[in-house]
Amino acid sequence: MKRYILFLPILFILTSCGVSQKVLSPTEIKMMTTKQFEANYDLVFSSAISLLQSEGFLINNTDKTTGLITANKQIDNKNAGLQMFLIGTATEASTSQASFFIQALNDELTEVKFTLYEGSVSSSYNQYSGKSTTNKNSMVEDATIYANWFNNLRSEIERRKALIQ
Repeated sequence: MKRYILFLPILFILTSCGVSQKVLSPTEIKMMTTKQFEANYDLVFSSAISLLQSEGFLINNTDKTTGLITANKQIDNKNAGLQMFLIGTATEASTSQASFFIQALNDELTEVKFTLYEGSVSSSYNQYSGKSTTNKNSMVEDATIYANWFNNLRSEIERRKALIQ
């Protein structure tokens, strides 16, 4: 009984000290994930595909009519088998999913909305049901990551402009 009396306050302290994460408003997300480029639609569209490929993403779908590009990347954990054997659970891979929505505003101004999701594929072994796999994904909400992607896209657009001229 004394153990429970000591355990309950410790449990309360540990659970009440959780880190709260700021929830971004839709307007904040739009500002972070949307930029305009002074370039024509075709150049921005091909530059986005080129950027994704150079970042190691596998292009899943492109639709030039709607301006949608989707891609994913998976990095496998080479130690997952050993971890499953030793502790019965492992993160098998880290995943990233990216999408571009590109829209021409006029002949020389194009708007780009970019979203990035990161996650993992985890497995655990249960003696009753065998191996179970869980996929987790969440939207990246770090403005510096989006700024880096947009800077890289701007560089790719400028590189392609220089090649055309």
